[in-house]
Formats: sequence, structure tokens, C-alpha cells
Amino acid sequence: MSTARYSRQEKVIAAADSGGIRQRWEYGRLLLVDDTMTTPAGNLRNGAMADLIIAAQRIGRKLSEREIQRRLQAGKAYPTEAQITHICASYETWGALRNAAFPPVEAPADAEPYDPRDAAERAREAARDLTRRGTANDGQLTLFDYFPDGKFDELSTLGELMKYAGEMAALTERYARKDRERAAYLDSLIAAVHGDLSKTWEEAQAALDGEA
Repeated sequence: MSTARYSRQEKVIAAADSGGIRQRWEYGRLLLVDDTMTTPAGNLRNGAMADLIIAAQRIGRKLSEREIQRRLQAGKAYPTEAQITHICASYETWGALRNAAFPPVEAPADAEPYDPRDAAERAREAARDLTRRGTANDGQLTLFDYFPDGKFDELSTLGELMKYAGEMAALTERYARKDRERAAYLDSLIAAVHGDLSKTWEEAQAALDGEA
């Protein structure tokens, strides 16, 4: 799932009243159904925290690691909509709920875990998973052949794709330049010892320094 989805939810949180409990809970539930962000055990994957913080910064929002963990904790503590409805009736603000350390609420026996994605989003995620496993599209190139599916999806704008492509091109050029410099340095070391590849770097460097 693209971090753009989290940016949209962050805007919803910003527009909410001083309570904002349900909106933050939905953010946590979104993380828990997103296998690009969390593990099956419900823990954030490597790099997910940084991606979420950067996504918030792009829309002018400051988001801390602790706040993200609290939203995730709320999503785990109250997997069903009935539970969060009870919590919202019991606590007026997110701060009050945080201070109460997310107390347990019994879930109805027949309640299903809440999935904040709509049907279209779930369908796109399912199609993406098929594509990622190589079982769809009959070899046709897709978005995810060129852009990471943990950062982008079908709703990503061309501007976002262009920005990413430019950043990757600049990074590739830096690596290519370093490769050229490394190859030129190695060639100078080899030339200094007349092509004797059994020489150590220390011996070759001393010979090179002697030529200077």
C-alpha cells in the first residue's frame, strides 16, 4: 500500500475535532491490514516508521515514532468497530485514552475485525499481491516493475512517480561515478606494480606513492 493512503488519513486526523480517537484508530487498523507495513504479528517492518514520518512531513504534519506506535496499539487493542464505538463513548479525547493505557474492551462474539479499506482498495491490494507473486498479467509490465509497491499504488500521481524516478536516477549516477573512480584508482594501483596481481594493496599503494 502506498504511503499516500496514510497521508490522506493524516489529513483526516488533522481535520478532526480535539478527540480524534476514531481517526487515529483507523490509522492503526490500516497499518495492521497492510502487509507492506506490518508483519503478520502486527509489528512494523524495517523502514516503515521512517516512511510514515516522511509521508506526514510532506503534508506539513509532525508525526513521532511514539504516536505511530500508539495508533498501532489502539488498532491492536480494539480490532472491532463495536469496541472502538464503546471507547469513543467512554473517552472524550485521544490524550485521555492514551493516559488510560488503552484499557481492554470485550468484543462481541460475532464481530469481525475492522478493515478500513473500501472494496476497491481491497481489490487493488489483491491484484497487487497477485502481480507481486508473478501469477498475473502474462508478462506484461506493471507499475511495480519500476516502482516499489510499498511506496506507490495505482492512485499515485505521475508527479510522485516522476519525483521518485528523478531521485533514483540521481542516486544511480552517484553510484556510477563512484564505480568509475574506483575502477580508475584500481587501474593506477595495478599499473604501479606493473600488473602483478599478487601484490598487496599496501605494496601497490607504496609503489603508487613513489611515482608521485
